[in-house]
Amino acid sequence: MRSILYASLLSLLLLTACSAKENPEVTNDNGAGEEEQQVETVEAAENEEIEEDNGRLEDDFYEIDAPRALTEVEQEMLRKPGIYSGEHYDKNRVIDYLDQLPNDLTEEEFLKELVYLLSEDYHEEVDQLIHFDSTVEVNIERPDDKIDSPELRTAHYAILIDASGSMRAAVGNKTRMEAAKEAVYEFAKQVPEGATISLRVYGHKGTGTVADKQLSCSSSENLFQGHFDSAKFKQSLNSFQASGWTPIGLALETVTEDIPENTDHVVVYVVSDGIETCDGDPVQAAKDLVAADIETVVNIIGFDVDNEGQKLLKEVADAGNGDFTYVNSERDLKAYMREQYEELQNRWMEWRKEGTSQTTAIGKEKREWASELGKRIKEKSEREKERMLVAQEFLLKKHGEDLWHLEYAVTSYVFEKWRYGVMEGNKAWLDTHQEEREQFNEYFKEGMEKEQQYRDKKIGRDE
Repeated sequence: MRSILYASLLSLLLLTACSAKENPEVTNDNGAGEEEQQVETVEAAENEEIEEDNGRLEDDFYEIDAPRALTEVEQEMLRKPGIYSGEHYDKNRVIDYLDQLPNDLTEEEFLKELVYLLSEDYHEEVDQLIHFDSTVEVNIERPDDKIDSPELRTAHYAILIDASGSMRAAVGNKTRMEAAKEAVYEFAKQVPEGATISLRVYGHKGTGTVADKQLSCSSSENLFQGHFDSAKFKQSLNSFQASGWTPIGLALETVTEDIPENTDHVVVYVVSDGIETCDGDPVQAAKDLVAADIETVVNIIGFDVDNEGQKLLKEVADAGNGDFTYVNSERDLKAYMREQYEELQNRWMEWRKEGTSQTTAIGKEKREWASELGKRIKEKSEREKERMLVAQEFLLKKHGEDLWHLEYAVTSYVFEKWRYGVMEGNKAWLDTHQEEREQFNEYFKEGMEKEQQYRDKKIGRDE
């Protein structure tokens, strides 16, 4: 295309040179012909213009770090914009430029001139579509930890069972110990999969006699440790019977041995039917637990205790930042455990809602961005087509039917860009929608299953 302007400039130079030869006698004071100097000046200026024009219509493209081979359309859309594209558009200047073009240009050459003048800048949209990440990934910690925690948290559930002789007392058609073991087993089954659990018995050695007090008051033993295993946990529960005294303070002091390293959150459940009878200080022990680096809650389940016992056990719970729950029957104990199931059910519900909510929000944002990229390309291509057709109409009027195919060439050229915006924008939208749906279903399915699991257990406690 540079030859077009070169031909025009060369003609101008030849005409000027001929004029200089026809008047060789004109000189200035230095002996040089005045017109010869003027010719030299014009030639220098025109040669400078040629040098500046050199490469004017050479292809010039943006470079991007693409993760794959670019298509022909993408390569073309990385072309640097025309001099009168976008907000620089000036119809009159475009027409003036076209009016000065030689008449013998081919249709292809005219199209290249229009591209040079009016092609829009698509490189940012193309770059972002090529690198578009449709992944919708949401990481909400499961309810074995605090959902709103920004870091991975580990939880441990420590269950302490009173094995003093009074736990042999009957409650309905079962003993307190039998009812407690059943309730503890059902609760342990519902502990979140990622959490660990321990079972510690206290006061289980010796008897309730004064002679055996020292032996019983010094007995506190871990019978199960780790992730829940139904058979092993049940076996641990069946390995002891109610027999001795009530060293609650000792149990709270030694439970620290059961907490795994790097544990962030501990919930201690103390099941007892009486107060401390071994001269320990369970209130201070509970305070020491919650004062440690590990976030700890001490919940006390008082099983058929008298008024004085309720008061003292509540003090222990308060010291441990937990709750005291009084139960006087198997039904009450089951009702309490049902509340625990309901809490876990609600945690899973919150986890599900938060997960699906974040998934929807991220997916929506990405889908909107995909649509926006496609929309921007379509708008630019429509503007480019409209302006090129205005220029084409001018050329058609000037050059006649020789350029009647130019309209089709312009339309085809721009249509590929418009089509790219539609197809790639839609593809990014659909890919994101698929990712969003899969992530949404993961949270929804797992959350609903867990909620139903705890709902069934809660209903079972009512039966």
